[in-house]
Amino acid sequence: MTESPTALNDREFMDALLNVVIPPNASGSLPGAGALGLSLAVATALQADPLLGPVVEAGAQAVRKAALSQHQEGLPGMTPEAGTKLVETQLSAHPFFMMGMLRYLYPAYYQHPQVLTGIGEVPRPPFPEGFDVEATDAGLLEKLQARRRAY
Repeated sequence: MTESPTALNDREFMDALLNVVIPPNASGSLPGAGALGLSLAVATALQADPLLGPVVEAGAQAVRKAALSQHQEGLPGMTPEAGTKLVETQLSAHPFFMMGMLRYLYPAYYQHPQVLTGIGEVPRPPFPEGFDVEATDAGLLEKLQARRRAY
């Protein structure tokens, strides 16, 4: 008898979960996180994290179990609205689930070339070329410097 994979190792489930957490935008310029193939990277990072990994695994396992009780295919077979509602029902029992998931999902998502292009950024690392930084209002800095120390 083969053991079923953990929720984090279930690629189809994780892709669906990531699409619930970061869905595609209405215009289609930004894909959902699950459509970018980030599930393996996020799962690998979480499994290497001794604090957040078990917390996220427990929450993901609860979501997967609840989804399978509602739909034969689980989360991948549910509508985006139904999947979102289902994930929300698990957050009170697993309060750090989403925080742990986002710790690794947000950086992976917002560094992806498709997302960078979709938000109007050049899809490249910031160094060595750097980015232009707009000049600031010197008056704002003067106000800050004029404040007395708080300690």
